[in-house]
Amino acid sequence: MFERKDRFYKQAKKEGHASRAIYKLLEIQKKYRMIRSGNRVLEMGAAPGGWLPQIAEWVGPKGHVFAIDLLPLKILLPTNATFFQTDFETMREHLPPQKFDTILSDISPNLSGIRFRDTHLSLEIAKNIFSFCPEWLCRGGNLVLKTFPSEETQELRKELKQNFGEFKTLIPEATRKESSEVYFIALGYKNG
Repeated sequence: MFERKDRFYKQAKKEGHASRAIYKLLEIQKKYRMIRSGNRVLEMGAAPGGWLPQIAEWVGPKGHVFAIDLLPLKILLPTNATFFQTDFETMREHLPPQKFDTILSDISPNLSGIRFRDTHLSLEIAKNIFSFCPEWLCRGGNLVLKTFPSEETQELRKELKQNFGEFKTLIPEATRKESSEVYFIALGYKNG
């Protein structure tokens, strides 16, 4: 049974976070230390803003977070962050020419309830974001992609393993029990 108001939802509201997704990011960072002070980070699919304040805190005043989403943010934008309400293609016009230390995506497609369709759309989003790495991810950089696993994701896993020094999968504790989402954690980009 779907329980929207589980303990992570309640904890997020109590602590003033935009969404429960913050606890997924905290677990990823605790395990992999992907974001450091002074880093330049690109967050794709930033709305409603659950991750953005924490990322901005981690990169600090010498770092910067660039965030994009089709939807508006529901938070105040940190001073060391820039937000563009746009799509993937248009964002190319807005992003600076420098590469990023980490690219993060917590994007989920608009779910239809048709598992095959939702899984396929999720994979297409993840592949699209991975395709930006040669242009925007620096050598040694890190990538986080949320997707719904299936046999189709095997090819993406293979590509990530070939292009990064280390590849992991993670289902964070804060993931709803009925969700099939998984995070692909790719560390140490070999190109760039």
